Amino acid sequence: ADSNKTKLLGLVAQEAETVCPSLVQNIKDLEEDENGNKTETGTVTKELKYSVLYMKAIKALQEAMTRIEKLEQDNIALRARITNLEGN
Repeated sequence: ADSNKTKLLGLVAQEAETVCPSLVQNIKDLEEDENGNKTETGTVTKELKYSVLYMKAIKALQEAMTRIEKLEQDNIALRARITNLEGN
């Protein structure tokens, strides 16, 4: 229904749910009549909890950075050992 054809970025809730169920919540679908009264339809729509997703992404990034820093230190130490061995 987007007449401007705006491209949006997001995740498909059903796909995210297979990886991490806590990222998804079910929202009861509502129907509104001509008087503005809302009633439940008996169906649900899956919705992503983006605030939880952001926190999980930040935590994963922090863990990845820690691993990268450790690997960089290990790499420097190994290069120093190789240099020492070549020097002997």
